[in-house]
Amino acid sequence: MSYVHILPQERVLIEEYRIAGKSLCYTARQLNRSKSTIKYELDRVYPYNALQAQLDYDTKRQNCGCKRSVNLDDITHILVHLKKG
Repeated sequence: MSYVHILPQERVLIEEYRIAGKSLCYTARQLNRSKSTIKYELDRVYPYNALQAQLDYDTKRQNCGCKRSVNLDDITHILVHLKKG
């Protein structure tokens, strides 16, 4: 089973359900998500705010993964040697 990230629209719905006083189980059923996924999302920002949670997600997503450390001089050097054969 592949993981699907929570969409911004779902974050808005989570916030609306929290304001309406709906339970964690109700929210999970409505969004067809696991209770643990909703709980993790609610723990992302306290008190829960959909916009703030999305900003947190975007920041973490931007900072993840391997970052390349190749600069313009390296690229030029490689291209010169490739042209030489």
